[in-house]
Amino acid sequence: MRGITADTVLELFDRKVLYIFGAVTVIGLLSIFGSASLNIQMMGEGIDLEEMNQALGNPVLMGLNFFMYLLVFLATMATAGLIPGMLIRGRADYYLSKPVSRASLLLGKVFSIWLVYGAVMVVCVLIEFLAAGLMLDAFSWGIAYIIAINLLTFLVWLSVTCFAGIATGSSGMAIMAAFLMWLVQRVLTMHDALEQLVDSPIAIYVVDTLYYIFPKTSQICDLTDQLVSGATHSWMPLYSSLIFAAALFFITIVIFNRKSY
Repeated sequence: MRGITADTVLELFDRKVLYIFGAVTVIGLLSIFGSASLNIQMMGEGIDLEEMNQALGNPVLMGLNFFMYLLVFLATMATAGLIPGMLIRGRADYYLSKPVSRASLLLGKVFSIWLVYGAVMVVCVLIEFLAAGLMLDAFSWGIAYIIAINLLTFLVWLSVTCFAGIATGSSGMAIMAAFLMWLVQRVLTMHDALEQLVDSPIAIYVVDTLYYIFPKTSQICDLTDQLVSGATHSWMPLYSSLIFAAALFFITIVIFNRKSY
């Protein structure tokens, strides 16, 4: 397991992915500096920023949530090709010759990706959080919700790219699968509106079923916003997405065990 994790760390540096995360973090810091300048001007006008923050539902933490959601998207795209790359001709023989089961090998790789890239995302968002706290007085334990839920969202996306990578053996297909899944779940979030446009009970049943089956990462992001702002919320988008991920990992392991390399 430590060898796979070390491999993932080396891939992170070799592929220069850290530069992308660094650039996004710098852009986030510039946004915070801009917000701090606006705060100073508003304080000069005698506006109570604490009351405004409460009225708006803690926009700083909501911004940090969007920032980490963006990092999850970038990490998903950056890691989509790692598992297919591990199983190309020549490398597959090396990994499959190890005295571990295929299930352990696959889950070990997924866990190492989640751990390494998750750590990078946590560092990036904590830098933003500290800057926001120092400049905007926005320290809050709500950051724990942001980090924990977005890391779980990353795990959901890894189930999709892992499945596509094992099923097709193609890095490109893994990236396309993640994009298509994002598109489908965005459409399905509008299932209530779609039902009003369709008269067929069968079609409505199919749409509702797909809505509850497919992951709901956009709604998970909304759930995190509701948690940090103290609004009413439902955990259904999160737990249903995690159930989907667990089922997809199981299917992926079955396919992986039956494939010949």
